[in-house]
Amino acid sequence: MTSTPPAGFWAQATQDPSRTVLIAPDGSPWTAGRLHAAANQLVHGLRAAGLQRGDAFAVVLPNSAEFFTAHLAASQAGFYLVPINHHFVAPEIAWIVADSGAKVLIADERFAAAARQAADEAGLPASHRYAVGDIDGFRPYAELLDGQPESAPADRELGWVMNYTSGTTGRPRGIRRPLPGKRPEEAYLGGFLGIFGIQPFGDNVHLVCSPLYHTAVLQFAAASLHIGHRLVLMDKWTPEEMLRLIDTHRCTHTHMVPTQFHRLLALPEDVRARYDVSSMRHAIHGAAPCPDHVKRAMLDWWGPCVEEYYAASEGGGAFATAEDWLKKP
Repeated sequence: MTSTPPAGFWAQATQDPSRTVLIAPDGSPWTAGRLHAAANQLVHGLRAAGLQRGDAFAVVLPNSAEFFTAHLAASQAGFYLVPINHHFVAPEIAWIVADSGAKVLIADERFAAAARQAADEAGLPASHRYAVGDIDGFRPYAELLDGQPESAPADRELGWVMNYTSGTTGRPRGIRRPLPGKRPEEAYLGGFLGIFGIQPFGDNVHLVCSPLYHTAVLQFAAASLHIGHRLVLMDKWTPEEMLRLIDTHRCTHTHMVPTQFHRLLALPEDVRARYDVSSMRHAIHGAAPCPDHVKRAMLDWWGPCVEEYYAASEGGGAFATAEDWLKKP
């Protein structure tokens, strides 16, 4: 008889550090042990930089192992992680950095110009700016990790993500929930996936095909990680690359928006036929209405794995399986 793996990434990483838990956009694998060690080092590094319980740090990062390292660090150190849309211009980034009270900014070199101007406008000290890659006036991200212990930090406490609204009727507004004062292991961070029938562990592989700065995308990905699923990260989404990754990694579930359905269906038939997507069990979509003909075309192609949810940001929300939708579109 085999024992059930423990719930939560930290316990799983301790029990089986050699298990591959993440495939980066460049195809490189990350084991649980490597990701766990990096998250621990980042906590130590941020604390050395002066962050304390309840403090925030912001990231302007693409989908990457560094993004997940930041998320895991915040969620076990009582920090607030502030993910910023990397398509924003500098004044928008600066406003969020200042409004959130972020003590540190971590940015990727692809967004160097906006990040540098934003840090200046927000009045962030040069000593608290870190770059993945090379940005003038920023310290290397590696400095936050190098020389720091890989062991778990002391005084571990569950932190939160501080998301910002889209700001369609004014400036974006940050959602800062009080810290619950619990250890990370006391919060079952993947439980909501059961609503969709997604089970822990097994051969599940979650494809992250949209930017992690979106609330739902990060929630689905983090929940999948915490219930023992492997993550496959896409950086820049293209329809054929998504099909290739599903085929290559036998991805079982993902979170999508209707625009992606449109672009997938626009692929030539011979391209669509080139890839096997039969491993997909839950292609969950939200964020916008999906036209009837698009939904039917996806169901004809991918089968009954195409599922939908509504109004989750407001509270209760609703969920429709493919079978439900076909009965009452």
